[in-house]
Amino acid sequence: MPRELVILSRTAPELAVFVGAGADIAPDLRVRTLDGGAVTEVVDRRGMAVLSVQVPELVENPAEVARLAPWSSLSAPVWWTDAWAPWGEQGDVGVAVARAWASAGGAEIRVEDGS
Repeated sequence: MPRELVILSRTAPELAVFVGAGADIAPDLRVRTLDGGAVTEVVDRRGMAVLSVQVPELVENPAEVARLAPWSSLSAPVWWTDAWAPWGEQGDVGVAVARAWASAGGAEIRVEDGS
């Protein structure tokens, strides 16, 4: 089971920021899409996924944001992005990419391991 990540942002996440964040963490990472673009993966040079990111959804109901993300200081409307990273060193790279992406976009992030 991978680590689950949730990223909340005021604006729709941009793929260019995501790619830039990955390049800053590890220049040999690549991006590929799965399921007709429903998931974007950041992969290492062997093709192993370090981070998988689902297409963001706009959540407009404040009660849903409060219920599902009580840790967040943001209120609706927000863009909700689910992501997954494997456990271990490979996933640590993915979490670092997600954190850089969130930081670059002024977003909030929650990682399953509590950080």
